[in-house]
Amino acid sequence: MQYWALLVDSFRESRDRKIFWLMLVISIMVAGAMLCVGFEPGKVTFLFGMWEHETSYFTDVTGLKTDLIAGIVVDGIMDTVLGWIGVTLAIIATAGLFPSWMERGAIDVVVSKPIARWELFLGRYLGGLAFVLFQATVFVLLTFLVAGVRWGTWLPGYLLAIPLVVLLFSYLYCVSVSVAVVFRSTVAAILLTLVVWISFTGVQTLDDLVTFKYTEWQEQRSVYRSVHLARWIVPKTQDMTHIAKKWSGAAPVDEFLPEPAEEDRANYELAARIEAARMALNPVYTIGSSLLFEVVLLILAMWRFSRMDF
Repeated sequence: MQYWALLVDSFRESRDRKIFWLMLVISIMVAGAMLCVGFEPGKVTFLFGMWEHETSYFTDVTGLKTDLIAGIVVDGIMDTVLGWIGVTLAIIATAGLFPSWMERGAIDVVVSKPIARWELFLGRYLGGLAFVLFQATVFVLLTFLVAGVRWGTWLPGYLLAIPLVVLLFSYLYCVSVSVAVVFRSTVAAILLTLVVWISFTGVQTLDDLVTFKYTEWQEQRSVYRSVHLARWIVPKTQDMTHIAKKWSGAAPVDEFLPEPAEEDRANYELAARIEAARMALNPVYTIGSSLLFEVVLLILAMWRFSRMDF
């Protein structure tokens, strides 16, 4: 019961922040914007038919191209709004949970309770994840219903984006919590987490470039293996969108984007090869190795928290 109370208390503290309501407003606005758009044979309508654009891009003789609609939902909406903007806002919203909790006076009351410190730590940590679970559920359900009711495209696999977004956030939240335990600073937790997120992305991008573009680097075996090892160790934050696309049946990038200009064709084909390789990855590998990183970091943060003097 005390464990559940800690989780609920952490969620309520996150809910009381203005960012909680900002994220809800963003979700409603995105769903509202989707409602204004319609797909019909040979055209796309905007503002409930007030403006029409003739195109057969999203339809064929069998009706709507479901895979392209799924690409819009996952690539254009979920990844941008929830995956980047939403996760960034969630990091900001939850970064203060541990520093504020560990202040003199507040922490004295908590540690005086008959509950182990590791349980206190996990209860607080899971409260932050509950915040993102709620926001991800609202966003995905709203956009799922709009795509189904308004566009006639039901994407049951898209609902699996909810746990994927929570996983993506957890890869970064473990960093935020670890920084917060060491420095007891909300600002440090936010800034360092964003820097680490960029570094995770950079490692994946570097490995893709070595594999698919700058293949001559593969002759440097030590460098090549080091890049691969680094990619295996760090959380695969970029893979979450590709897993969501795979489970939603979304079209790959070479079908989703318009035909490129001749000078951009090389980059276009490179992006297509990278995406195909990422979508071919076993989700057990990418999620399992990322969770291993998270568990190790959390154990270290929990150990430090358990040994701290308050």
